[in-house]
Amino acid sequence: MFCEQCGRSETYAISDSPTGLQAIAATDIEIKELEKTPTKDESLDSMLRGGFVRPSTLTAYGPAGVGKSRSCLRWATNMGRTLLVSLEMPQELSVHSAYQARSNLSNLFIVEHEDWQTEAQRVRADILVFDSLHYSTKQRVVKGTKVPLVLWEIAEWTKKAGTLAFVVAHQNKKGRVSGTTAAEHWPDYLFKFERHGGDEAKIVCPKSRYSPSGSAIVTI
Repeated sequence: MFCEQCGRSETYAISDSPTGLQAIAATDIEIKELEKTPTKDESLDSMLRGGFVRPSTLTAYGPAGVGKSRSCLRWATNMGRTLLVSLEMPQELSVHSAYQARSNLSNLFIVEHEDWQTEAQRVRADILVFDSLHYSTKQRVVKGTKVPLVLWEIAEWTKKAGTLAFVVAHQNKKGRVSGTTAAEHWPDYLFKFERHGGDEAKIVCPKSRYSPSGSAIVTI
């Protein structure tokens, strides 16, 4: 639910406990090697220096038909139990697309609505694929920020569950993410898909919090 007075979802209420509001000394936190989950896409894993860090978020954008949805589904289902929030395609066509993309269908669950949190918990989803951002009805920004509610909810879920979320977005005429600029600044990873031959796409990664920026060629 969304609170009109404070501009927050009930998920984001600040705890009354002082523990969550106190600063923590960096020296009190154990430094560990980042654990990365490989996608089994050799070119992409090489670019990411091993795979995606958990928890983290990704915005994938590019022109229509370049392979954004198919690629995200393949990577996600290769890494774990995946919940697809399919707002653009009906379930049957989503499964067909995932099959053609060589996804692991035994790891795929699909909902066609935005009330996905309960289903994510029920199916014990490791990864969320939200397709697509521009079909979301939760575009109102959270009060005091420029982040749409839909992105805030997804980010909070990844942090709480310690998991991954891929958001598929459209591209505008300037070659940027269509709509709010928050979709580019919000994620931990930003992937721009470009056409590269009949069955391949070039992925340009201008932003990655956990690995150097770079590019990769993937088969879609």
